[in-house]
Amino acid sequence: MKNLIVIRHAKSDWNNNLPDLDRPISDRGKNDVKVMSKVIDEINLKPEIIYSSPAKRTIETYENFLIHSSIIKNIKFFKSDLLYDFSGFNVLKFINNIEDSLSKVLIFSHNNSCSFLTSEFANKYIHVPTCGIIIFDFDVSSWKEITTGNYNHYFPKSFR
Repeated sequence: MKNLIVIRHAKSDWNNNLPDLDRPISDRGKNDVKVMSKVIDEINLKPEIIYSSPAKRTIETYENFLIHSSIIKNIKFFKSDLLYDFSGFNVLKFINNIEDSLSKVLIFSHNNSCSFLTSEFANKYIHVPTCGIIIFDFDVSSWKEITTGNYNHYFPKSFR
């Protein structure tokens, strides 16, 4: 069994004229992380490893989850340029190459890759809002074998 948890970065702060990679999260984004941290703690799917896009907003989303969530503390964290992807194809390639010894993986990513993954793995298009959490369960032993699986989502609007 493989469990994939994907969290779209929190709402970006567009007040400054910054390059895309350097945009931080907004105050609303920080508040959404507080709300969604409680949700991820209640789900209690403790990941074995955490990966993130190198964009500032995904890193800050992770850092804020780290402050407010007990479930992701003391877990190894790595950045990957493949996760700074807006089509989803590089994210899918990344997922297919995850080490098979890992069963529960958390990825901080972006839209359209989050919506792409719901299309690929759940056979339905869902717009994943900022700070949205999507969870996939695959009945396989290798990340290369994943196709479709069980799917669930948790979006901030439902918990505000």
